[in-house]
Amino acid sequence: MQDAALPLSNTPTISTSLRAKALNIFASPGEVFDEIASAQPNPANWRVPTLLVCLMGMILKQVVSIETQTAVVSSGLSLEHAQMLAGVRPLISMLSVCFAAIAGSLWSAFVLWLIGSWILKVPLSYLKTLEVVGLTGMILVLGMIVTALLISASGDDAARPSLTLLAGKLSAGKSRQLLDAFNFFHLWATIVMAIGLSKLSRVSFKEAAFWVFGYWFLVRLGLLVLA
Repeated sequence: MQDAALPLSNTPTISTSLRAKALNIFASPGEVFDEIASAQPNPANWRVPTLLVCLMGMILKQVVSIETQTAVVSSGLSLEHAQMLAGVRPLISMLSVCFAAIAGSLWSAFVLWLIGSWILKVPLSYLKTLEVVGLTGMILVLGMIVTALLISASGDDAARPSLTLLAGKLSAGKSRQLLDAFNFFHLWATIVMAIGLSKLSRVSFKEAAFWVFGYWFLVRLGLLVLA
């Protein structure tokens, strides 16, 4: 599957602020990535969104912890026992969330770079794939905000904006894990990353999406098998 490379646009690219890019990633990601493709690498384009992912991840972690403690206390155990069962270690939790966010961004950027450079045979800048992943992280930030609201509203620390919302109450198991894999915001982020890869490598969205979603599917399948 190899389409002809898309030609570069001759229209001058207007430089926008980081705030504008972070907002436009929701409505017109193609324009954001066109600008990134034609501009010099800017570390702020991935560092700031990644820090926001870290911050929102820590907040979500606390929301889940509070709901877990509430559920355990309501079952008759003391708050002290609830905290022990919930594994409340704020510093370790914060560090783990930040490490996961940063490592996830670096790894995802490497995967995009690998697909572009090795499979699509188009030399890519790793720093620019990192910018694509970083800005796409704004979608994950919104997803975590929605997740926190769902957990708070339902009192269920396992509530997620995924297909489980359409299936009602499900006990933990393979079926729930399969439906949770189809998280609406993760799918949205995957589509946007495919758009970013398409713009950087100058191939069709269809070809970029084939490889990006292929990787997404294999990862989800592997997690289900290992769970």
